[in-house]
Amino acid sequence: MGEKVFEERELILELFPGTSPELLPPGEVLYYRDGEGRVHIQESPLHLVLEPLERTSSTTPIICEACLRHISRTAAQFFRFGVGENQRHFRYVALCRDTESCSGASRPGRLREILLRGILP
Repeated sequence: MGEKVFEERELILELFPGTSPELLPPGEVLYYRDGEGRVHIQESPLHLVLEPLERTSSTTPIICEACLRHISRTAAQFFRFGVGENQRHFRYVALCRDTESCSGASRPGRLREILLRGILP
């Protein structure tokens, strides 16, 4: 029977449960959109849910915060998320409307940075 293999992150959190997320080595970052249009960025044990905002009428191109590509306003969508314990303080990001293609072009370090901006005040 094969031995169970533990990831480095799991070992650190098991031995030192209070370790700051900034000090943990990168893990697998999940980036996806649910059926209600919200975007999820998740790196175990952290999970951030971004709420979609209404479309704005503008033609100015913007940069997607996840993949760092220039995209048109029609290909982008704005999202907001509560920061830290105070869920009345929001941060806003612009992401590609097509989350699936964006996740292929996004660097895990960039997604992790967005995730930490929502978790840490």
